[in-house]
Amino acid sequence: MVSRSYDHDKDYLEKTKRDYIDKLRSSDMRSFDDQGYTGATLEDEEDEQWANDNQSPIAGKMSGSMEELELMQGPEVSQSDEVVECLKNSLDCYQKCTETLTRCTAMGGKYAESQHLNLVMDCARISITNADFILRNSNFCREICGLSANICDDCGDSCDRFDEDFMKECANMCRRCAESYREMAR
Repeated sequence: MVSRSYDHDKDYLEKTKRDYIDKLRSSDMRSFDDQGYTGATLEDEEDEQWANDNQSPIAGKMSGSMEELELMQGPEVSQSDEVVECLKNSLDCYQKCTETLTRCTAMGGKYAESQHLNLVMDCARISITNADFILRNSNFCREICGLSANICDDCGDSCDRFDEDFMKECANMCRRCAESYREMAR
């Protein structure tokens, strides 16, 4: 029996996943100012001078259009089919591992062994972290993808030890995600 809140969480995750992918596929060319973002105002000139003198090199680059941001990030802008697929797999893996973690905890016994649960939780967390790095086109995306592939492989192996369908589904999702991460890490 599935609880009502679980269905709501699942719907929320699906919507969030679609929103992430739609955001990645579309480029919003409006500047931050046009979108209604406002920076914090400094109370006096002394604070303003301090802020200008101590601003990080990146902070000055964080305004402007998405097109300008993409140019700063380099030619491998996060819009290829491979990147979109990896993002989708990351979000699917996060969802599947979270669902599996919930079911394993409820079932108890061998399903709730700490080593197994920690591995499933690690896989869920690294998958959502990886999705964040992909969306931001982080400079560390390749390294995170390489690490993520290893964690997903280990989680897949751990889930594959069990005979239940939901565990096999989780193992398959983890392996699909690991392969996608390896492609991105190249």
